[in-house]
Amino acid sequence: MQTFQQRQEAAPAAPVEPVVAAELFGAETLRNWAHVSMIGMFLILVIGCLYLASTVFIPLVAALLIGFALAPLQRPLVRKGVPAPLVAALALAALVSVGALTVVAASTPALEWIDRAPGISSQLRDKFRPVLDSFASLEKASNEVARIATIERKPRTTVAAASTPVMGRLLTGIQQMGVSLFMMLVLLYFLLAAGDMFKEKTVRLMPTFHDKRAVVSIVSTIEREISSYLLTITGINVAMGAVVGAGLYALGLENALFWGMVVAVLNFIPYIGAMVGIALTTVAALLQFPDTEHALLVPLVYFIAHVLEGSFITPSLLGRRFIINPIIMFFSVVIWTWLWGIPGALMAVPMTVVMNVIFSHIPSLNPLHEYISGTPRRHAVIN
Repeated sequence: MQTFQQRQEAAPAAPVEPVVAAELFGAETLRNWAHVSMIGMFLILVIGCLYLASTVFIPLVAALLIGFALAPLQRPLVRKGVPAPLVAALALAALVSVGALTVVAASTPALEWIDRAPGISSQLRDKFRPVLDSFASLEKASNEVARIATIERKPRTTVAAASTPVMGRLLTGIQQMGVSLFMMLVLLYFLLAAGDMFKEKTVRLMPTFHDKRAVVSIVSTIEREISSYLLTITGINVAMGAVVGAGLYALGLENALFWGMVVAVLNFIPYIGAMVGIALTTVAALLQFPDTEHALLVPLVYFIAHVLEGSFITPSLLGRRFIINPIIMFFSVVIWTWLWGIPGALMAVPMTVVMNVIFSHIPSLNPLHEYISGTPRRHAVIN
């Protein structure tokens, strides 16, 4: 009787479920899962903030990246006695001048292609009509699509009403891009004019000498890596655009200078940029040249130049320190394009380089550095 009563009194106080969970998974495993869950929720919040506040983060990140790239070039002039605000103003004036000349040179052919955009699909369909007609299985489907399209094109007011929102969205996008560009230029000027002030203040705020040394090493490495990468890749892409533009001009493609500039800009986006550029130049060649064999020489020249640049020129100039895991690079481009659109695609690789530098200097984040790097290597870690 006493034993039964003792069991009855002890039963309510026994933590049945926690003991079972701990026995099944282990206390250490449960703590690890809780830690992973907190990190996952934090990452979701960060991604949500980056997506919702893209109009703020895009000019800020762009200004930081360009500031990192120009800082090593600005510092020797400041040490020689040139005021930092004057150097910042000159750098800003050079960037604005190059951008303005590029926009002026590309504006006329770009507007022409925007005007031609609604009729491109019908022109391509007419060009390949003999090929389509040779397939009996596609003829019936083509006629059905044409019949449906004819029915939908009857109300002319619908087309006119649909064009207005498109132009409105285009104007809104141009306005937002102008505001973001202005914010980026203002932020870039203040960053360059401040010089090393923010780095020195950050070093002062660090509590220990180890932390101070870590901040100096991380910022210096980021400046060196980003400056070397952006300046080198910009020169490579400009040369790539010039070579492809000259090849397209030799083939007789109209607006070869414009397509050369498009190639140079798209080459900042790994993998996806080359595919988009080849597709656009192929469409332009098919619309211009009546001979399909002649038109296909345009993407062939682009493809050969891209293979030579990606396989030999870029690796030899950038060196092995900029080798990034191609899978990580592709996912980085896709994710940042989804978050920030074209600006995110252009900044994906520099931001990945920055994260790789930070991960390489923090011992607890070294595994992420090994994943981002193209080859597993040993790196000096601040102890």
